[in-house]
Amino acid sequence: MLVRLSEHVWYMPREEEHYRPALGYVCSGPMSMVIDTGNSPEHISDMYGHIRAQGMPDPSFSMVTHWHWDHVFGMGSSPAKSLANTLTNERLINMQHWDWSDSALNSRVAAGLEIPAFAESIRKEVPMRHSFKVTSTDIAFDTRINIRLENVPIELHHVGGPHSEDSTVAFIPTDKILFLGDCYREDIYTGGGAIRLGELKLLLKRLETFDAEWFVPSHEDPYKKADFMKKMKEVVKIGEYVGNIDELSEGKAALKKALKRELTEEEVYYVERFVTGNRYAFIHTRFVPPAEDIPAA
Repeated sequence: MLVRLSEHVWYMPREEEHYRPALGYVCSGPMSMVIDTGNSPEHISDMYGHIRAQGMPDPSFSMVTHWHWDHVFGMGSSPAKSLANTLTNERLINMQHWDWSDSALNSRVAAGLEIPAFAESIRKEVPMRHSFKVTSTDIAFDTRINIRLENVPIELHHVGGPHSEDSTVAFIPTDKILFLGDCYREDIYTGGGAIRLGELKLLLKRLETFDAEWFVPSHEDPYKKADFMKKMKEVVKIGEYVGNIDELSEGKAALKKALKRELTEEEVYYVERFVTGNRYAFIHTRFVPPAEDIPAA
């Protein structure tokens, strides 16, 4: 089903059982855009089915928020003109050469290049992979691109963040809605589940600048902007209490001492993310934000 968020914006909710992220849809008159293309040809096909069932036009454009499989595997099954930032497209071009057979997936898991649970999800969501190929985008951009759907503009901004250096958000200013992708989540591929505090703070500074009322993440329910920022400021505070600690037991002890109480499961989860981030502090993103977004020294 499609859930309506505003006059021009809908989304198809996530399905955690199948590791399907939420997909966005923006429509004005005869033109529309889908935000992220899903974890399989079947996923994007389901999206098209819901769009057509409501008598709305097939997407004129599609965009992907970052290169991870659950956001891009459906792109080749959509005829819409596709967009992504250049870092994402570089990844997609590289992935075009990957073999997706069971043996190849097993080899990448063994080499630490793929997460076991994701490999299993790929097997389930794309059972026929003998000829499956990842598709690169039709249009690649560096920092920002604007698309207009009749009277509705969509701004695509490359924001980076802890999750993946290529993360891009989609902002619909007329409706005050921002699609986040996974930009604020942990680094699952190159950082072992890390969140690096500096990256998170810079990302949140950028997200704060958007005049949005709703933030729509891929793997959580939509948030009011104020609620999202409040939650993330609490996460940042955990990171500040952890500081440079790179051992989990020490990190938990530091936070427990600061809060003067036992920790919740969620707090322990974020301690682990920041501790891991300190262990992977040597990883540097290639993304450099525009000058106006860099905090003054």
